[in-house]
Amino acid sequence: MTKKLFTFLFILLAIVSLSVACTGADEDYEDDSSYGEEYDDEEDAEDYDEEGDDGEEEGDDESSAGPSPACLIDLEAMLNDENGDYGAGSDDMPEFDEEYILVTYQVDGDRISDPRYEEGIPDELGDAQTAAAAQEAIWLFFTDLVPADQRALVGEFVVFSDGYDNIIGAVDEADAAGLWTLEMDILDAQDFPTLATTLVHEFAHMLTLDASQVNDRATCANYMTIDGCSESDSYLNAFYEQFWTDIYGEWEDTVMIGGEVDEDKALAFYEDYADQFVSDYAPTGPEEDIAEAFIYFIFGPKPAGDTIAEEKILFFYAYPELVELRQDMLATLCEYGSH
Repeated sequence: MTKKLFTFLFILLAIVSLSVACTGADEDYEDDSSYGEEYDDEEDAEDYDEEGDDGEEEGDDESSAGPSPACLIDLEAMLNDENGDYGAGSDDMPEFDEEYILVTYQVDGDRISDPRYEEGIPDELGDAQTAAAAQEAIWLFFTDLVPADQRALVGEFVVFSDGYDNIIGAVDEADAAGLWTLEMDILDAQDFPTLATTLVHEFAHMLTLDASQVNDRATCANYMTIDGCSESDSYLNAFYEQFWTDIYGEWEDTVMIGGEVDEDKALAFYEDYADQFVSDYAPTGPEEDIAEAFIYFIFGPKPAGDTIAEEKILFFYAYPELVELRQDMLATLCEYGSH
């Protein structure tokens, strides 16, 4: 049994066990997922076959064929799984007015250890806090999904919850300088598309805001990110220069209130420029915009570039290292999805 297959089965068993514990259900977990039903698999697979994943004619070398058309259709469908069809009993999930950190792990390569359990959490989260198998399953999926050299600066893994479908995941500075903390809501992680797309989104932040991309210089001629001055050749600065210079002033005047993003005004901004963003969350800032576009780069087919939103997805194809990274991540996602 391969590591990825073992991890996939481990995730299913661990998360199902946690779901039953959190909801108090007496029935076995039942996956009545309907995602992908809106797609005509046979017709769409033919479209993928006619043009390769990157919009080029496929060669005869099977070793370079990449993920199957059927897998790519399924992954694209995950982007439209807004109702959490994979989730287990979301109506029965606890809801809270604040976020509770349950446990913090130290990261050493592929391993997590030294769990630090927080006190004073609600009784409804007691089982989630001690669900070590489910917590490790999330981490194992992350290590399978993201190559080791791309996650070397993750120093802590935090498991938290604020209830179902609120804050789903985050990255932040770790206690040790120069390292990241990866955070995941264990209840939201029960929905596999949510888990997968959220981890890709959070990884995009690490990719675009690490020390090779952003510096701490006080003066900045490039885009000033939330974490410092972007390097002139950084992904985020290039993204900003290509897509944000014409709208940033209006965005700052209308969406930023008292130095904070007003979510209602960000949604209104999206409605005014819907063809420029891949999601209604993307207009909360260039940092979130590039992370949202990265999700579509990983999970979706190569677009034609008919809108600015599609051009943002095409942006990543200009970087060979990111195209190679995409293929690696697709291979993992397809292997998980095939079992």
